[in-house]
Amino acid sequence: MKEKIEALRDSAKVQKALQFIREDADHIVEQQIKLALIPAYSNHEEKKAARFREMIDEMGYDTIQDEVHNTFAVIPGPEGSPVVMVSAHLDTVFPLDTELRLKYDGPRICLPGICDDTRGCAEVLGILRAMKAADIKPACTLLIGGDVGEEGVGNFRGMRHIFNVQEKKVDAFVSIDGCGNSLTYGGVSDTQFRIIFRGPGGHSMGAFGIVNPIMCMGRTIARIAEEREPEDPFTIFNVSTVKGGTGVTSIASECSFTMDVRSADADVMRNFRTRCLEIAHECAEEEYARWEEERNRLGKKSSARRFDYEAKISLDYEEIGGSIGGVQDENCEIVTILRSAFAAAGIEPEMRALSSTDANIPLSVGIPAATISCGGASGGTHDISEWYDPTGAYHGAQKNLLCVLALTGVEGLAEPLISKTQTA
Repeated sequence: MKEKIEALRDSAKVQKALQFIREDADHIVEQQIKLALIPAYSNHEEKKAARFREMIDEMGYDTIQDEVHNTFAVIPGPEGSPVVMVSAHLDTVFPLDTELRLKYDGPRICLPGICDDTRGCAEVLGILRAMKAADIKPACTLLIGGDVGEEGVGNFRGMRHIFNVQEKKVDAFVSIDGCGNSLTYGGVSDTQFRIIFRGPGGHSMGAFGIVNPIMCMGRTIARIAEEREPEDPFTIFNVSTVKGGTGVTSIASECSFTMDVRSADADVMRNFRTRCLEIAHECAEEEYARWEEERNRLGKKSSARRFDYEAKISLDYEEIGGSIGGVQDENCEIVTILRSAFAAAGIEPEMRALSSTDANIPLSVGIPAATISCGGASGGTHDISEWYDPTGAYHGAQKNLLCVLALTGVEGLAEPLISKTQTA
């Protein structure tokens, strides 16, 4: 395999495409900035998807855009050949009212969303231009473009539409996401949820002694914090946000917190979520028991009749998002191909067994998938301080072109290295 990819790399056509990417480096960054300046909060990617489609159309490729705004160039291969899908995500984590102000700090481009994952979208465009310039046609069907809804509130909406709603079958899926030299070959299972605590509420002095949702929530969070996650399989948990209260002199009638739980094992993830709910119910009973003395003493006063001293904390649970990932062997076919393409580009991959990317969804339905990083360096991801340094970034884009061509092959030069296992 190593020899085949090196021979492909050294062919005149691929060398021309690699050189084009080097010469096109500034243009890739220009398009990256233009796309990043279009607000694209998860579930609101319409404008960015429209401009992204225009950029592909301008190159002369056939483009498809589905009802949720997933946008792909379609390059058909011979009948019966494998189908490869390559995608970067169009959405960002920044709400639509976020100020998208472009600044420079030396070589750094400072702009919310400039990297995650607008750099991936720009590299997709660069790969398509390089293939066009070198007259490269894949030896199998290639779908390459951008999807929507990858970030938290998007809950992998674009990938779910492709693989769960459309039930599209592909033989290999590659996500281009993040910066550096990483090659991620597994998807972590994750769940995000909210637990809501409700009580009668009242004046902090006049209703003293009734159950307090915020105190109950605090007790719950403290108990969850003492839970121990297993070392194997990999598992993490986090209380992400808290909300509630109406004023400093009030006993709240409602409050809530959100959690993020992730694990390499979906059952472990589900069991931990169940345990968090059990703890919340236990703490609701403890909250009622805590105020028994005050309830007996204060609840008998005529002035207390306005408040329900016998009320208990009620709980609600809301699912926010999540996905079931999938685990692959580090030496499986798709990973071996991609790792060899990294090596042919002169890059040592940073191997990562698990992450949460668009690859989660195809992995969850048994489709070989992986995530490869973009060129350049970045920081402040998911924060308004996000920055991108394009110094030498073309090396990463060249590596990603080799990854794509190693999977798809090149008509007249090399057959696809990926096996046809999923498509009819």
